[in-house]
Amino acid sequence: MFRNGKVVLLILLAVVLAGCSQKVESRTDDGFIDAKNAFEANDKRANDSVGDIKFHKPTTMKVDKQSTSQTIVLTKRNDSFYLTVNPNEKKDSRVYYDLLLTDEPEKLIGAQTFAKDEAFGFVAVIQKSENLVELVANVGGAKVETVTNEENIDSYLEKMMQIARSVQHNDQ
Repeated sequence: MFRNGKVVLLILLAVVLAGCSQKVESRTDDGFIDAKNAFEANDKRANDSVGDIKFHKPTTMKVDKQSTSQTIVLTKRNDSFYLTVNPNEKKDSRVYYDLLLTDEPEKLIGAQTFAKDEAFGFVAVIQKSENLVELVANVGGAKVETVTNEENIDSYLEKMMQIARSVQHNDQ
């Protein structure tokens, strides 16, 4: 009987470890799907503002007191998200995407682009160290970035795209 318990425990442990060690590529693919759905849904309306910038702030995030209208800092637990807005860029701008491709190609795990309703957006995952990745979500002149653990890729990319897609400023 004790031997059967060990077998069951080992099988259970193997299943748990397999789930925890999900590959970064799989998490990236899942994150890209979630970000695409968030981009296409475009259903998050601005519920917060800093200066002239209005944006959707997920309920799980807080706006840092040091935020300015050029760089809005959102925090969730120990992670910081940086929202930068260039009011001179229109919703269909590809400037940040073109810069990404020229600056980070060797560390780039993956990137995906989206277009809908005269808006261009993209998400990207860049390896920073063994378990850390930089995540980027962008729509036109609104870019959200963070550096986080690999296990946050899929959930963070979706929230970041919701934020970027919702940005409004007085020039729009």
